[in-house]
Amino acid sequence: MIMMILGADKVAWLVEFLGIPIKKLTNPDSFDDRLKVQKAVFLLKHLGISPFKDYDFNLYLRGPYSPILATCYYKLEEVKPTPVDLGGKEELLKWFVEHPTDWLEVASSIISIKERYPKIKNEETYDIL
Repeated sequence: MIMMILGADKVAWLVEFLGIPIKKLTNPDSFDDRLKVQKAVFLLKHLGISPFKDYDFNLYLRGPYSPILATCYYKLEEVKPTPVDLGGKEELLKWFVEHPTDWLEVASSIISIKERYPKIKNEETYDIL
């Protein structure tokens, strides 16, 4: 029940959309794949795409991170994927996650800082990074 509240079925679909095997997410060597899922969900939240906008993110060592999302994708094998309407943002999402993980960390961190402090100047954003 709680997994449905968290939109795990939508996350399962997103993982498949990104071309990441769901079983791979539980492999300790798949950190980059889990990071891509975190950043993809963060971007979709930023764009206001449901149900991804329901995830809370904290700025963490490698950019925005959602502990609830992490818990969710470790249990995705138990969930049937349900398609999500990305509102025409499919190409943007693909472009975003095709970047190296260090770029994803920086880009999503800048978005996070700008969301939290909308009047912040670019120089101050760089200082926080």
